[in-house]
Amino acid sequence: MNPKSSRWGQSRPLRTIVAVVAVVLVTAGSLVVYLVERADGQVQIVMGDTSAPDRVDVNIFVQKVDAAAQELSAQVEMSPQGALADESGSPRQDLTIFTNGTKGDTLSFKAGKSPSTADVKLALNDGIITDYPFDSYKIDVGVAVQTATGAVPVSVTLVNTDAFFKLKTHDEKAEDGALVFTADAERSTGTWAFALFMMLFMWLLSLAAVTAAWFVVGNRRGLLWPPMSFMGALLFALVPLRNAAPGQPPIGSVIDFGSFFIAEGLISLSLIVTVIVGYRVERANEREEKAAKVAVETPDPSPPALPLPEAAGHRQGAPVGAQPWQDVRR
Repeated sequence: MNPKSSRWGQSRPLRTIVAVVAVVLVTAGSLVVYLVERADGQVQIVMGDTSAPDRVDVNIFVQKVDAAAQELSAQVEMSPQGALADESGSPRQDLTIFTNGTKGDTLSFKAGKSPSTADVKLALNDGIITDYPFDSYKIDVGVAVQTATGAVPVSVTLVNTDAFFKLKTHDEKAEDGALVFTADAERSTGTWAFALFMMLFMWLLSLAAVTAAWFVVGNRRGLLWPPMSFMGALLFALVPLRNAAPGQPPIGSVIDFGSFFIAEGLISLSLIVTVIVGYRVERANEREEKAAKVAVETPDPSPPALPLPEAAGHRQGAPVGAQPWQDVRR
């Protein structure tokens, strides 16, 4: 038995175990990242005066961070506490919530009526969407609650439900009965990782096209349809792949200048060079075949060589120098 094959057969179970363990570890690591991202994305951030017995709790549920429109869409709910609420939990007196929404939203709630949910839109600041997937934004939020007698303490709970962004708050301040804070919105880890994977994948596909072109052109293989079909399919397949980027970034983003435009250029150049060089090789091969065919079919113009005539008097068996009339048999 070959010792090399014997060693390979003995190491196969070990290789299988290592491969299985590697797959399990990679999957477990990916799930851990998901759990961490899930915990960060669904966290509830509570701010403001939560110790005052007579206060209004305002809940802000972030529905969507629209980077293209430069606005944040949210739903606002309010819940009066202590002396501000009646037995059913409705406002005991009329309440007005002031926000810094893009339309100067003022939310009014009547006494004795169950408070309803209101829609609010806030402006995004200090961010450029073409920085995708590395773009981030700031949202300045201000909330104040007043009754007929003046401002009342307020607490705000911020809940993010947009899976494409994660929010962090800072610079919390209470000024004249109003709560003011700043929220930072940046792409979620899943969005960031998927965008980077797309960029790397497009680079690898373009390098595959360049390799195919190098093989065909370098070896002067002519017009080979399989590699040209492969490059043509890649050229048009990258467009829907690019459009599948989460968050729908506009054309001209970092993902385009970092991978998409370069990949499209390399694949297009590889296809064009392969076709041009392949066409020239095919034409050269055709000319060589025609020349060889003509050489085979055309007869040799030189006359065939004729046998030399026998010298007169030199009959077979006659000695050299004998005269024609001499009988050599005598």
